[in-house]
Amino acid sequence: MSILSILTKMTLPTSLLLLAGCQMTDLAENPLGTLKSSSAATKNDESNGAIKETLANILSLKDVVAEATPKINVDASFSKTISAAVKSDPKVQMAKSEVLRQQAKLGVTKSQLDFQFSGTVYAGIEDVTDETSGIAAVLSASRVMYDGGQISNTVLSEEYAVQSALEAYHASLGERALYVGTAWVELERYRSLNALISGRLAVLNPLIKQLEQIADAGVGDATQVAAAERTVAMIRVTQTDIEERLAQAELQFVRLFGSLPNNVTFDAASVSNAVPSKVNDSMAMSAPGLLANYASYLSSLYGLEVAKLRNNMTVGFETKVQRPFGQSGYDSDESVGFVVRKTLYDGGRLASEVLTAQAAVDRQKGVLKDVYRSGRQAVETGMQSISSMEKAIAMAKENAQALSDEIALLRKQLVIGQSTLDSVLSAEARLYDAEAKEINFTADKRTSQLTVLSAIGRLSAVVGIKAENEFK
Repeated sequence: MSILSILTKMTLPTSLLLLAGCQMTDLAENPLGTLKSSSAATKNDESNGAIKETLANILSLKDVVAEATPKINVDASFSKTISAAVKSDPKVQMAKSEVLRQQAKLGVTKSQLDFQFSGTVYAGIEDVTDETSGIAAVLSASRVMYDGGQISNTVLSEEYAVQSALEAYHASLGERALYVGTAWVELERYRSLNALISGRLAVLNPLIKQLEQIADAGVGDATQVAAAERTVAMIRVTQTDIEERLAQAELQFVRLFGSLPNNVTFDAASVSNAVPSKVNDSMAMSAPGLLANYASYLSSLYGLEVAKLRNNMTVGFETKVQRPFGQSGYDSDESVGFVVRKTLYDGGRLASEVLTAQAAVDRQKGVLKDVYRSGRQAVETGMQSISSMEKAIAMAKENAQALSDEIALLRKQLVIGQSTLDSVLSAEARLYDAEAKEINFTADKRTSQLTVLSAIGRLSAVVGIKAENEFK
């Protein structure tokens, strides 16, 4: 093997990788670069406005990604902020596009029930030997008169598909409202915890300085000093952990909303008032996610009927008019009548299509049952959690009040030497723990309330999201 061939084999893969990298960079910066050949082919075709409009509307990858970051006025109001964050979410926009796609698909199917007109013009040399040339125009029209119900059942199937997409869109609004609402709850949870521990340390700073002075001087009970130092260290570790969690909550909030709120807070009253005291079967069965899957089940049923009717005889009305012009050798021709069609043998294709459609129905029934079961479980778990959190909040408040009274007494005893720094610091740490539990229990309660409202399909309305007239 020659040295040249070895170098060629070594260089070729590297060149391909470099070329691919250049092409990917060019695609990210200039998406029209991949269309240069087609653009050159149509460059002189001034009448091709549709292609030019398409090319003009192409966004670069950088521009598309830039739109992924929301720009929301988070200090407008709670409902406006939540609504804007939900409607700008890519998953919600995809669900909305699916509704429009299904509506357009339904329109295409319904058009098959009307007359179909088409025209063809032939121009050129018809016979080179006889030097015959001319123009001929052909107009044809057709309409399905009878197909055993295939088109009508297809229309019903696609109407339910539209309904399924619409309910799925409403479900996506509730799901994303739960997601962004939970992010807001988490932000306020860690803001409150951070403020609480910062305030507690501000109160404890004089005691901590006194403890440090005693430790430096080497006076006092070494055991008590060491215990107090461990308590202070534990409080500071907790503060560091909360600061980290707050930073994460802020990053998540900015990712969803674009910036942090300054004046607007989570509307806990509206959310709490909207939660029903008891969830019955009718509430659970009105959830958009469940309705979407039920509509899909009905769509698959009509799809099964279409598959069964596909081997039926079809009768269509067809007419054709042919007219020659100039020296055309074509003859005039008019035909009108009915056309009957039926497949006599398909090699088992129809039977396979029916089995496929039946499997789709069976699968959709299983999905429907699973969605209902999951929804009921989410509602029941959420309602139980709300009840438990309310009891826990009350207990945390009572515990915090008892600890406040104990700390007041310990501070008085510290002045006269009847208590120690470790006792006061330990009591302060327990008070923080009780107050922090109240904050955590409250946040957990709000998350459960959001979950219940989302599961029964009421959350989007509660937070001010309106989507009734978007598809009319």
